[in-house]
Amino acid sequence: MNSNLQGLRTLMAVVSIALIVLSYYFFNMRQPPKPQLLRLDTPQSSAPPADEGLDFSAPGLDGKNVSLSQYRGHPVIVDFWATWCEPCRRQIPELVALYKKYNKSRGLVVIGVSCDMIQGDGVKAVAPFVEEFRINYPIVLADERMVDNMGVEAIPTTLFLGTDGKIFSRVTGAGSPGEISESAKQLLDSVGSGGAPGKPAAASDHVENISVVN
Repeated sequence: MNSNLQGLRTLMAVVSIALIVLSYYFFNMRQPPKPQLLRLDTPQSSAPPADEGLDFSAPGLDGKNVSLSQYRGHPVIVDFWATWCEPCRRQIPELVALYKKYNKSRGLVVIGVSCDMIQGDGVKAVAPFVEEFRINYPIVLADERMVDNMGVEAIPTTLFLGTDGKIFSRVTGAGSPGEISESAKQLLDSVGSGGAPGKPAAASDHVENISVVN
């Protein structure tokens, strides 16, 4: 009798475990798949950049350093991208158009920050890409320390900075069509109206359109 009871208890325990496993499996099967986040394989700082004028100095394609601070007084878009990043490829033509439209008329500065030196084929891949996409704004080459200091963890990441160098808004991921242009317009309107472009706006996260640097 004791043997039968023990066997029954063992069977019930096995059935209970099986039910738990099956419930977990079916629950997860019904959940929408989580989008893969491609993250920069760099040591990230524990906190995002402080709300103060951001700055960096990085080499351009001609070898000369470009400093973000040299554009103080201008509204600035800083776009972190890589040649192998498909969402970046879709976004860059919009940035090219924005720079062409607003650089001379509104003083808008666009700086492309290539992450190909962190992952990819390095500078040799960047110059042909710039020519192919007819990029008309300055391009600089990032290293791990730079993206860490700027609080960038995935690409594309696009920062919109006021004339004082403070973050006005940020778009992480390629976003919806026209979102970069809309964010640029909000930045320019804020500057033009004498507002406070340095006040950070809520970040937009489009994880479904993010490439990651592994």
